[in-house]
Amino acid sequence: MTLPVELRHGIPASEPARFRQAERRTTIARIGLALAMCAALLLAFLVARSQDVRHAPLVPSGTTGMVVLDLSASVSEGGLDATVEKLASTDEKTGLVVFSDGAYELLPPGSPSRELGSLLRYFKERSDGTLPRNPWEEFRGGTRISAGMEFARQVLHRENVSRGSIVLISDLEIDPDEIARLSEVLALIESEGFQVRIVPLFPSEEKRALVEQLVGSRAFVREPEQQELRTPEERSIAGLAPWLFLLAGMLLMLLLAANENALARLEVRR
Repeated sequence: MTLPVELRHGIPASEPARFRQAERRTTIARIGLALAMCAALLLAFLVARSQDVRHAPLVPSGTTGMVVLDLSASVSEGGLDATVEKLASTDEKTGLVVFSDGAYELLPPGSPSRELGSLLRYFKERSDGTLPRNPWEEFRGGTRISAGMEFARQVLHRENVSRGSIVLISDLEIDPDEIARLSEVLALIESEGFQVRIVPLFPSEEKRALVEQLVGSRAFVREPEQQELRTPEERSIAGLAPWLFLLAGMLLMLLLAANENALARLEVRR
């Protein structure tokens, strides 16, 4: 039988002083658990705010990106469409630099990646199997990756970007004398804290190995002989789920359970 409402506020005691220590202990436990739950809730909120909602973006999360697109004569336009389409279909914010022997800027940093969609028509085959004439025919020549990377680096400095990244899309068909220049540019980019990712357009094993020596294999987002692009987030267990957010949520649930179990109101039944 449940006690009347007027008796639920407490249990009459003839010696209340004997319960002072238990009262203080319970109060301290309640305050401690309340603070811990607030901290767990704040942690979950901050982690959720920091999570990138895009699925495996080519531009690293939390950075201002510059895409450096190889339009040299050695690149097949048909090999560019899938990569450009992936970028255009995501919610990336990025600038665009195109290069061959020289380099120039097409889009400034922070441009919506959907703007890249206007380039797709130049890289997709028409119904008759041919590609449309593109506006870079006179521009196309050798492959000077160092020129494109250096230009992107200068753009990031021009915009006062502190956390920047450069995504290179290229077949990596560089001449031997280009390796030294590229090595210097990449070392400078790394020293300034800018991240580098490379989307290889099916280069030869020799050329890929040369560039891997300069940037490491983790910078590549496509494995040899594979069509699919896989970013570092997709290749790691940490990228498969928001583990820190899940941990914060579990901690909050455990604290709530502890509060209900240890500090629930004492009910007396007849």
